[in-house]
Amino acid sequence: MEFLFLRLDETAAQQTAALAIDERLSWSLWKPSYRTIVPNGISLRPFGVWWLFHCLHVYRCRDYGILVIYDGKRLVHRSCVFPKWLRFPFMNDIDLQIADTWTHPDYRGKGLAAFAASQIVSLCRRDGRVFWYFARIGNMASIRVAKKIGFRECGKGSRVSGFGCRSLGRYQIEERV
Repeated sequence: MEFLFLRLDETAAQQTAALAIDERLSWSLWKPSYRTIVPNGISLRPFGVWWLFHCLHVYRCRDYGILVIYDGKRLVHRSCVFPKWLRFPFMNDIDLQIADTWTHPDYRGKGLAAFAASQIVSLCRRDGRVFWYFARIGNMASIRVAKKIGFRECGKGSRVSGFGCRSLGRYQIEERV
């Protein structure tokens, strides 16, 4: 399976404007703690593992989180923020990746994913940080979201197995754009 890799460098991140969503929706950038493993409405699988990675310092920095959007108590969107770890060797230690983005089918096409990505960039921006985003080639909705807030294509690549095991695999950029 091929992926399109996109990035937003520090200069472009400074120019990213935060977008707006329906005022009836609430949102927050959830951060893990020893008392809170996942935000409300999110399952332990696989998010509990990512919480564990954070607690065990598998990630290169402490900026793991999930931007969540609710309509009342109903989770309608999530976008995860992942620091560098073994699965993403092309990232620098302070870089972040916006990934595992999901929007409830009833709320798609309302700009929630672009809003979430723009908020993540705004809240997590820091000197020298690059934001990464990648999507399966052909997932035009996801690619449009990233480009809408200023991400630019930087390569194509794939996920490769590690030690013959898919779960130990990593993503690699094979063709630079």
